[in-house]
Amino acid sequence: MQTHIQEIGNVSLYFIGDVYGRLDKLTELLTEIDFDIDDPESSIQFVKLVFCGNLLAKHTHNANSDHCDSASTDSQPEIEHLALLKMVKLLVDKGHAYCLLGQHEYEVIGWSKHHPITDNPYLEASSAPLFNQELQHSQALLFEWVDWFMALPIYMDFGHIRAIHACWDDKVITSLNAYLTDVASNDAQPNSLSQQFWPAAFDSQHPLNKLIATCLDYPTMTLTELHPHSALKVPVVIGHYPQDTYPDIINEQLVCINYNPAKQDYPLVSFAWHQGRKKSLDVESAQDAQMSLGEFCFIDQPSAEECIAEGTENLLDAIVSTLDTPQLDEAALIRLHDKVAISLCTEWDPLGIKQTMHARHPYQPLVKPVTQLALDQDTDKLTAYLAIVSRFQLETDNNNLENSSLKTAYKLTRLANNYL
Repeated sequence: MQTHIQEIGNVSLYFIGDVYGRLDKLTELLTEIDFDIDDPESSIQFVKLVFCGNLLAKHTHNANSDHCDSASTDSQPEIEHLALLKMVKLLVDKGHAYCLLGQHEYEVIGWSKHHPITDNPYLEASSAPLFNQELQHSQALLFEWVDWFMALPIYMDFGHIRAIHACWDDKVITSLNAYLTDVASNDAQPNSLSQQFWPAAFDSQHPLNKLIATCLDYPTMTLTELHPHSALKVPVVIGHYPQDTYPDIINEQLVCINYNPAKQDYPLVSFAWHQGRKKSLDVESAQDAQMSLGEFCFIDQPSAEECIAEGTENLLDAIVSTLDTPQLDEAALIRLHDKVAISLCTEWDPLGIKQTMHARHPYQPLVKPVTQLALDQDTDKLTAYLAIVSRFQLETDNNNLENSSLKTAYKLTRLANNYL
């Protein structure tokens, strides 16, 4: 299969999923990756962005839906189509980004353009796309953007990785190439649909219509093994399919980066591909590339270590909060605290620091909860508590961790029993 290979030089590619008009989330994401068009010292010097289509929201977003569907425009002031388009176009014009045609932009073209012979709209639908509604009184501006959409590439091939809005099928791409431009011009980019074929693109009886539909709106909203991605040889980045999981690759040849940022609490996600900078791959070795070489980036991205540490702390606090308050006089409780502190520092001591207890000692916050657990007289629970703290809060990897936790718990429960 022959495709136009886009040479990118020594740069990283950051693929950005469906934006759905959310300029605010795009701005936050670019800040997160230190991408600033006005700062030549930022990551802009070695990063190019690749927008994978659906810059536009199809309709206003309904918070109870997985898609950008009908809701009141007034309730969704965060959709900023024109400002978003101006930003993306500026990045493309200055050579900092590429932008693919998405299903939503394709539908705007179909709603806006008329057949040169019949003068009927290319598309007839029950309701116009949101973008058409917004610009219904600004037709000149609408057609300015429609012309830009029509010049966008349907796919990008960087040699060792490719991008398309919904579906890469080698047979479809081979057939589609006959209708695409193969060089850049003032009016279009490589791999965009040649102007004379746009009427055929919306003609359900023409083969081009099915080819376009496969690329931009593959007839399934799930990425099952029946999807053509199972036959991919070169890694492909897509959007289109709303994902509802923690960002991860589909397999070593496919990644989807539409994590539904139309929803208020869902992030706009990018996928960073650094192989261009590393120069560890070339076109001839593209089949050796694997998606696990890339990495996801989004706002408030937690690490597994952070989630486990915070979650562990909350779980342990919840366990201790269910225990009865020690029914000891203050002097006895202080004496027991002192003995627990000594045992933690001398017998348990998973960090191996061999220090007596003091105010800033890392075991100091554990004295009171361990004392409560010891007074509860549940050796199993106290053993688990000490082992979990060692492994996930203190992040130790001591082979004797379980045994030392058991021995300490055994001793402390019997020690505490003397105070009951």
